[in-house]
Amino acid sequence: MRTHIRTVAVAVGLVAGLVGVAAPSQARSDAGAVLDLGIDECANDVNGLGAVVTTTHLYRQGRTYALPGGLDAAARINDRGQVAGTDGDLAALWDGRRLVRIGVADPADTYSYATGLNTRGDVVGTSGSYGGRTRAFVWSGGTVRVLPDLGGNAGATGINAAGQVVGYVRSATGPQRAALWEPDGTLVQLGALGDGGGHSLAAAINDRGDVVGYSYTQTGAGPVRAVRWGATRAVEPIDGGGTVFAQAADVNGRGRVVGNLQLADGYQQGFVRDAQGEVRPLAPQADGDTSVLNAVNESGTAVGCVVAADGTERAVMVYGTR
Repeated sequence: MRTHIRTVAVAVGLVAGLVGVAAPSQARSDAGAVLDLGIDECANDVNGLGAVVTTTHLYRQGRTYALPGGLDAAARINDRGQVAGTDGDLAALWDGRRLVRIGVADPADTYSYATGLNTRGDVVGTSGSYGGRTRAFVWSGGTVRVLPDLGGNAGATGINAAGQVVGYVRSATGPQRAALWEPDGTLVQLGALGDGGGHSLAAAINDRGDVVGYSYTQTGAGPVRAVRWGATRAVEPIDGGGTVFAQAADVNGRGRVVGNLQLADGYQQGFVRDAQGEVRPLAPQADGDTSVLNAVNESGTAVGCVVAADGTERAVMVYGTR
């Protein structure tokens, strides 16, 4: 799980510079009530208090703020108001009081970025050099630790309260594999669909240890399916079938999954699926709209964006039943 933290603290929006007041609009979809946040970029995460980070803004209670601490971009926010993102070319964390530049995982690396944030303020992400390989890392207690890999590119995408990390690993010649790292650093390669030889990636993990992401259905080809790895670590598709492309982006503690999919005869759409239930697509509000859902909190509220036919992005929040 990425950001679903129950500790309540001072909201980060109160210490950020006020940019303006959003003029949200609301519509209905199979996935729930859709609220336009009035921000022209995608929403990346939502915490349990309903605070949202887009790439360069923070939205809270109808108001839009600058990112705290001088962050250039935001990826995750937790219930303590901590925000993980980037400052320049480096992963960084607004810890509620100051901006911490996490830096790189290896002295040879030239950039890093954060993609996951947990209860304790631990950050995970990817570090690398242009033209070189990438590494998955976890930052905790002021120390960066490189996670074991297969010798090729690797990256971390999410971390739960227990310190389990998910992402991907790759050898020099083999396919990309969905990966789980236990708190002690042990690497577990997760299975792929079909013949098991296709690319896969683990995008998020909740506090129960459920993992979601995507998998190709066969080596080197075939549709991409949104998948879940449960307690047994067996892989199962969760996009309802009939898709040419789908990926799961996040999962909350109750098993609600969000992501996006595309049917053979339609546009890309965000979707919501509960642990037991059908896939509920985010219906387009206008002809030619596409959509993505990136994150879901413990109350079941999801965020992402709608992209109009002209390429304009609008951050949205989707309210659904708990």
